[in-house]
Amino acid sequence: MHVGIFMHTNYFEDFFVKGLGLSEEEYVSSYHNDFSFDYARLLHTKGIRTTIYNFTRSGNEVRTYQHGIVDCTIKFIPVGKLYKSYCLIPLSHRTPVGKFISQYVSTIQKNLGEILRADGISLIYAQEYASGRFERLASTAKQLNIPIIAAYHGGSIHKWILPIKKHTLHKAAFLTTLNEDEQNSMVGHFPKIAERIRLLPNFVNSGVFYRRDKEQALAALGLDPEYRYVITVGRLFEHQKGHSLLVQAAEQLKHIPGLRILIAGGGPDEQSLKALIADKGLEDRIILLGTIRDKEILASYYSVSEFFVLPSRYEGLPLVILEAGACGLPTVAFNVMGVRGLVKHGVNGLLAEGLDPAALAASMDMMLGNPALRAEMGEAALQIVRSDYSEEIIGARLYNLLQESLGLEPLAIPLIGDGFTKKLSTPH
Repeated sequence: MHVGIFMHTNYFEDFFVKGLGLSEEEYVSSYHNDFSFDYARLLHTKGIRTTIYNFTRSGNEVRTYQHGIVDCTIKFIPVGKLYKSYCLIPLSHRTPVGKFISQYVSTIQKNLGEILRADGISLIYAQEYASGRFERLASTAKQLNIPIIAAYHGGSIHKWILPIKKHTLHKAAFLTTLNEDEQNSMVGHFPKIAERIRLLPNFVNSGVFYRRDKEQALAALGLDPEYRYVITVGRLFEHQKGHSLLVQAAEQLKHIPGLRILIAGGGPDEQSLKALIADKGLEDRIILLGTIRDKEILASYYSVSEFFVLPSRYEGLPLVILEAGACGLPTVAFNVMGVRGLVKHGVNGLLAEGLDPAALAASMDMMLGNPALRAEMGEAALQIVRSDYSEEIIGARLYNLLQESLGLEPLAIPLIGDGFTKKLSTPH
């Protein structure tokens, strides 16, 4: 089996270069901080080959690499002239319809079928079934007579695009969602294919994310042990991640001595976030760490922190909550889609309502003021990750999904649910 994973971003430079500050060389040599590389690493252990495809505005020839860390192939496919012409239209990517068209047009590559056939791809995995890229990839899959799986990684279908999707998504062998909210929504919109809409959450690599000795981690990171640390991790993209709400919450926590809020991540809104922090006079209390590409270092930052905080306005299924939980951290976050499925209020964290910075600050204050509560919730977070979001459990579900897509028999696997697992003969 050879799986072709297509990333949702219009072209490589738009997200990875502009958003994350990566060069093509860095991406193929050392970057491995997204689901595609986790999938590739996991599938390799099961004897399944993977190629990760990105469209690019750089160069005119298809470029192929072997990744420097993960055993998978990386391929860059230049976008066509039609897409470059489309980009010249003012505001062509701003509206939902314009964005859908841009994703569709960016995938128009006359040799795409030939490229995939030559690579020996037997199944396409398309990130974001909401994207206009799916329709083009579904056409290519039909041309090659191979199945396509369409996934949800946080991009819900806009109501303006829904009529199109009702005519096209049935072409997918399966649709996968990261959380039950999205799964229920999709079943409601697409009842005729309800049996093909599957829950497939993220998983945690427990070989990297586990509790480290706090004193040793502090020393390794060069952090002052006299301070108290809280961490958030995420791309600096205000529309989704809501870092300004965290800054406003931090302003209300000035009464807590020695508190330091660590923000790990880079992105397009970094300068505006720095300006807001300065405007609030919080430069000494909020530390911007930048993008942390080394997961071992990130695990050390989790290990020195008292809890994890996530100010996001919406999520698919934030892997960072699971990573933090694997390191024994409870979470404080807003009660929004994609988060409430992971954080059970009063069990493994606290949920603030209404995207209200004051409510977030109150929840953080409660967590900071109660060490016993932190310890109890942190232990619950760790147990939930171990029982429901381990690499073994989710990996088995992913493997079975691929098997079913190709008409092969699935294996008995665990079912996710409330901190416990149940044996099931099928992944429904």
